Amino acid sequence: METRRPLIAEIKRNSLDDGPGIRSVVFFKGCPLACVWCHNPECIRPGPELIYRAQTCIGCKTCAQACPEKAIDEKAGPGSLDRGRCNLCGACVEECPSGALSMIGRYYEPDELVELLARDRAFYDNSGGGVTLSGGEPTLFMDYAAGLAARLQERGIRVLLETCGDFDWERFQEKLLPLLDQVFIDLKICDGKLHQKFTGRDNARIKANLERLMKSGPPVLVRAPLVPEITATRENLEAVAAWLRERGISHIALLPYNPLWLAKARGLGADLDYQRETWMSKEEREAVKKIFEGFTLEREIV
Repeated sequence: METRRPLIAEIKRNSLDDGPGIRSVVFFKGCPLACVWCHNPECIRPGPELIYRAQTCIGCKTCAQACPEKAIDEKAGPGSLDRGRCNLCGACVEECPSGALSMIGRYYEPDELVELLARDRAFYDNSGGGVTLSGGEPTLFMDYAAGLAARLQERGIRVLLETCGDFDWERFQEKLLPLLDQVFIDLKICDGKLHQKFTGRDNARIKANLERLMKSGPPVLVRAPLVPEITATRENLEAVAAWLRERGISHIALLPYNPLWLAKARGLGADLDYQRETWMSKEEREAVKKIFEGFTLEREIV
């Protein structure tokens, strides 16, 4: 049994990027990986987190006055937040007039969350959409995710899982797999040692689970995040393409790098080992496409 209650970082409604049709995306907090480029850095840790959005701050220093732990310097403002002293009481968030400070992570009872998601049922039905479980990694909370998926299926709402693939197959096969209509799984780095270096974990279980899914699961889409100098190198992408071809997989989604995650990571006080500030150039994207000639691309990247 799970001992932790999963926190939800965000519920994104009317999404067109996380599966077919119009979807609501539930972002779970907590992930077994710690990718140095993670586009959802607020979803890596399972606990609640305080985020500071500097572009929204009006400099009123109300937060410093409200903080009982004096974790914010009154002269420097919230950019000086001492996370070692902060106890996540939320007093600064309640007093912040601009929303520059907010707490990420809230628990929903499954029935409460289903009621919220079901509000957009008409959009799902008319577009072929549904609900996407994302994160973070929903399979960290297998019982909760399965309970949520079962309730959604009872209402005729399709469920898609976005996963890093690093999960216990037996539990997944028993609890969650029968409740899914589709799975998106990432293959980030083919070499196990490089995968360990840039994500914190080896990829042997991910590859094994991907192979199992292709044989026994619902429709599966493999996704390759394109991170310049890490995953988007010729060596890695050629290895990924070859590994997929050997297994008869010819359909892939290529996900171009998006630097907007950096502002979120900085707002969380994260130490950054990777900090590319720019989008991929047209030339970079075209080079990637050439490597995957012969594959069916889920979406055009150039």
